[in-house]
Amino acid sequence: MRKKHSRFSEEDRISLLRAYYQSGLSKYSFCKLHSLSGLRLLNYWIEKYGDKVKSLSSPSITSTEEDMANRSKESYREENAQLKKRIKELEKALSFSRLETEARDLMITRAEEYFNIPIRKKSGAK
Repeated sequence: MRKKHSRFSEEDRISLLRAYYQSGLSKYSFCKLHSLSGLRLLNYWIEKYGDKVKSLSSPSITSTEEDMANRSKESYREENAQLKKRIKELEKALSFSRLETEARDLMITRAEEYFNIPIRKKSGAK
């Protein structure tokens, strides 16, 4: 027995395409989620209505650009101070990590000398 396919109005197709572009899902996942008959149908709609949907859904100014335009100098200074503080923390963590690596290398070198066995892998090993 064949499954009866539902028909979509043009408004439904456009709204589904808008939802597809905003969802970030793969075509397959989107078709499965919205019970579309297959990828062929979605590809056909994209080909037919894609330009129309993209032109309607892309605003000229995004909300982040508006937020940045309306921010005060004080908020920029605060964010800059927070970022500088974060950079100092990360540099400190990086230097500590480098010291740890150097200490491990030194320990391995001393162990190789003391026990007279190779611990590190050789570059040409098969």
